[in-house]
Formats: sequence, C-alpha cells, structure tokens
Amino acid sequence: MKKLLVATSLCVASISASAVITVPKYDAEAGQKIVESNCAACHGMTGTSVVPTQPNLGGQNVRYLFKQLRDFKTGYRVNGIMQGQIATLNEQDLANVAGYYSEQKPWGAFAGNPATAEEAGKLFLGGDKKRGVISCAGCHDPKGAGNAYAAFPRIGGQHAEYIGLQLKMFRAAGREDDVSKDQKRVNDAAKAGEKGMMQVVAAKLSDRDIKILSQFVSAVH
Repeated sequence: MKKLLVATSLCVASISASAVITVPKYDAEAGQKIVESNCAACHGMTGTSVVPTQPNLGGQNVRYLFKQLRDFKTGYRVNGIMQGQIATLNEQDLANVAGYYSEQKPWGAFAGNPATAEEAGKLFLGGDKKRGVISCAGCHDPKGAGNAYAAFPRIGGQHAEYIGLQLKMFRAAGREDDVSKDQKRVNDAAKAGEKGMMQVVAAKLSDRDIKILSQFVSAVH
C-alpha cells in the first residue's frame, strides 16, 4: 500500500506539471462516419481490435484518445499508418473520432498468464523499490481503469502484444537507444526533449518485466 501511495503521489505531481487536456465539444455521429472510412479496419467500428498489435479503443477516456490523435497529427507520436489516416483531418474531426470511440462499450479482458500472474501482480501493484520502479497501478488504477481527468489511459484488458510494444518504445526513448524515431515513444513528456513518466519507468524494465506485465495487464479488469 505504501508503494502504491508513493506512485500515486508521483502521478499527481505529473498531472499538476502539465495542463489538463481540453477536448473540443464533439459530435459522435460525425466521428462515426470518419471511423467507418479511416479507423475501423484496424480498431473496429466499436473499438475492439482484432489485430493484437493495434489497441482496443472502445470506452477509452476521451482526453487520452484526443491527445494521442493530436500527437500523431503533429508528429509528436510517430506512426506512419496513423499519420497517413488522419492527414486530412482537422482538430474538430479528431475530437469527433475520440468522442465516438469513448462512447462505445468498453472492451473485455484476456486470460493472461497464470504462471507469472503473482510475480507480475506485485510489480504492477507495488513496483520494485530496489530498482526504482514505481507501480503501474498508481497512475493506471489497480484495475487498469486509467485516470480520465489526467488523460492516463485505461490499460486493463488491452492486447498484451500492444502493451509490450509500447513499453519497449517508451524504454527505448527513456534509455536514449540508438534506434529510429518510429521505434521510440516520447509523447508522454510535457515538452519535447524532456523525459516523461513512462520513459523514466520503462527505462528500468527488463524484457521479462515487459513480457509478464503485458500478459498481466491483458487480464486486469
């Protein structure tokens, strides 16, 4: 519990260090039309993806979705497919898409890996003080529900493959690995050139940590 409280306090500091994301008033019906033509092939019409490397989006908090779409649009978050799909969309379109997906039924959960669930659960809920790893639950909630106010995403039940990929990209950014921009994720930082919470935490994770955490998160609900 003490570790979780420490992690929570760090997340509160992270929230206060950056402005809360403001989403323009959105039109979910207009967003649905864009989803039909631009998003459904990868993320599904209702936000449940059949591609494990692509995230489920249904019921995700609208601030997080809007921020990610805007970051793709500006190039702060790099993904060629996403940037191509939203190249012609304006900020209102992005808000409409985010609003539409946020109103869909939340996705479910997977079985996870029972063999490593206890080990991963300790890391998810309590972190690892010896290595300076704070808990995931402090920012993302013990059940993986996220924090809508802070635009921290819901991760519980998300595809393990997607979670693992994102953690490795945050780690590459946090460690300043000599890899291409599309193999790093830096958009958790408030300002370009700084390191955000996810980069700092992921930099301390091993390949095994990432594997078991990803499997554990996929079953959290």
